[in-house]
Amino acid sequence: MQRRHAAILLALTLVALPSTARAQMISPMLYEGPRIALEDHANRFSSSKGETRADAQPAVNPAALRYTPSKTRRSANLAAFVQKTRARDPKGADDLQKVFAEGDFIERIGGLVASQGLHIDNVADAYALWWLTAWHAARGDNDTPPPEIISAVQAQAARVVLATGEIARASDAQKQELAEALWVQSALIDVAVEQAKQDPARLRQIGDAVRQGAKGMGLDLDAIDLTSHGFVPAGAG
Repeated sequence: MQRRHAAILLALTLVALPSTARAQMISPMLYEGPRIALEDHANRFSSSKGETRADAQPAVNPAALRYTPSKTRRSANLAAFVQKTRARDPKGADDLQKVFAEGDFIERIGGLVASQGLHIDNVADAYALWWLTAWHAARGDNDTPPPEIISAVQAQAARVVLATGEIARASDAQKQELAEALWVQSALIDVAVEQAKQDPARLRQIGDAVRQGAKGMGLDLDAIDLTSHGFVPAGAG
């Protein structure tokens, strides 16, 4: 696998965050609103092609995945993220607030993930990157899969999100809130893993926090494997 998730380039801006603060931010997702909560998430995957049962459902316009970003909403979303973090870790919240004040954090992520074919205004693309980042973090690494696997997970994430009618029908504001929570979480997870590479105990702690956050999204990271077709039930690939 090639190295590493594009979000790791944000390490220079996140390096000041204490490792304990990053763990608090990673767990839980710190997001309230429409969720991609699929009780039988793992069972939605085909064991051979990584396709979801959503393929058998009436088609939903893929345009439902996109939203028109609002700078005002973005400021409010990041402020809310800081505020929720403050309840768990005041010092970490202060550090995160400083990072967000240095420029448009989401736009910086957008510029980095564009090279992977991901769009900052697409809620499924945000889910795809978070899905990949979380799965790898649960296994103690932050490697970036080859482009074909990223594309497979991107398409798979679109099907999963479209099958979650609550997301497809959500307002632009709700989609933006979910997407930006996922973009931020992906960056935090990636940097936390990178900085814990020489500390196995710390990597396990981060992996546990990521698993907890994923379960809040209806996803058991230990129940799936990553293949050339995307995610499949564990043992089926």
